Amino acid sequence: MQKVRFILTVLFFCLTLPLAAQNVYIINNDTLQLKREVKGPLSLFWTEDDLEYRYFVQKEKRMVELLNPDGNGKFREQLSELTTDAKINTRDVKFVLYSLRHFANTYNAIVQEDYVKNESTKNILQRISIFTGLSNNIYTDNPENILAPVLGLEYEFYDPNLAPRHSAFLQLRHNFEQDEYQYSATHLSVNYSFKALYFKNFDLHVDARLATLYYSSETISVKNDAGKVVSVQDESGFTFTAPLSFGLGSDIKITPTSFITVGYNDIFSIVLDSNGEFPVDFTVGYKYSL
Repeated sequence: MQKVRFILTVLFFCLTLPLAAQNVYIINNDTLQLKREVKGPLSLFWTEDDLEYRYFVQKEKRMVELLNPDGNGKFREQLSELTTDAKINTRDVKFVLYSLRHFANTYNAIVQEDYVKNESTKNILQRISIFTGLSNNIYTDNPENILAPVLGLEYEFYDPNLAPRHSAFLQLRHNFEQDEYQYSATHLSVNYSFKALYFKNFDLHVDARLATLYYSSETISVKNDAGKVVSVQDESGFTFTAPLSFGLGSDIKITPTSFITVGYNDIFSIVLDSNGEFPVDFTVGYKYSL
């Protein structure tokens, strides 16, 4: 029970972290929540809309959305028109956050002598999720193929501009014991995820468990030829492994910042041997963008 209380405490703490505030703007009769990236003579804002990133710049009282239809580079013309009072080249500016941020900071330093480079966000964005489900612990001895409940927490980080299909995440997961199968384990793992399919309101991703540190506890009953229990052994301890196990998952958007997640985990492993049963490890959860 102490392990369960610890996990629930961690989940509650993470879910009650303060969330970053956004500024609300009305642009061309469109109400938008924008995150300010750079503040200065030329301010830069951005928002995510249906997996597409929109960028805005503000000079004095004029707010302009930067446009790049079909990759034609129109945003460079817009930036040139807004920065005629400085000798600055827009030719190498890319339509991604880090490049636009660099341009805005460079321009501001030219036109304002005491300007200090600033930015409101980092390239790396974060998400946190909780999940629960059932598993038959395919990589352990489970003679009766018992399904056991699991509960876990994930912390995901990714770069939405340079690598929107790729992310890494840390996972804390607890597998509970059952009366018929007295095995439990707490896992802390490093994982990689690739979005193989990337749609407007959901994605399908392939997950790889790269490294795992876990503490397991198991009660083993030794029986004689007649099936009678002659001794009971308790085994527990820490183990580190690089399982290279793979699974599938999907994030289904329900609001601009939250998702329902489903996963079919640990389908097979390159390193670990399974117990011969069909892998059953299904989870469902809730994910929130920080």
